Amino acid sequence: MAKNLSERIADRMRNKKASPGAQNRGTFLALKGEIVHALDNGWPVKTIWETLHEEGKVTFSYQAFRNYVNSLILSPKQGAAPKAPAEEARPASQASKEKKTVPATPRTPAPKSDPAKPPTPAGFKFDAKPNKEDYL
Repeated sequence: MAKNLSERIADRMRNKKASPGAQNRGTFLALKGEIVHALDNGWPVKTIWETLHEEGKVTFSYQAFRNYVNSLILSPKQGAAPKAPAEEARPASQASKEKKTVPATPRTPAPKSDPAKPPTPAGFKFDAKPNKEDYL
């Protein structure tokens, strides 16, 4: 039986030398659990990086570490919308079949203003003749 795509990719990656960026990302992903735990305990990202860097577990820069934290830990939490319990229980293929398409609504053109009369802006109004009562 032929291997599936995931198995073929895993075999290919074992035989291929990883780039420095891939190694750094792999290192970060290996430490992700510890990093998430430290962040949940309230430690700043800089302190976490300094500790891991001094221990020799992380050899890449703080900026790269911060980018990994933002993209792999913080962004999924902020962008993820909670699923309804019914959607989680259904298989993905069944959920996609049940999606209903919303018909496109036709665009209505914006009402055109009278070209002879320009719109007057609301706000400050300059009067060249001052009111003497305003100075009293």
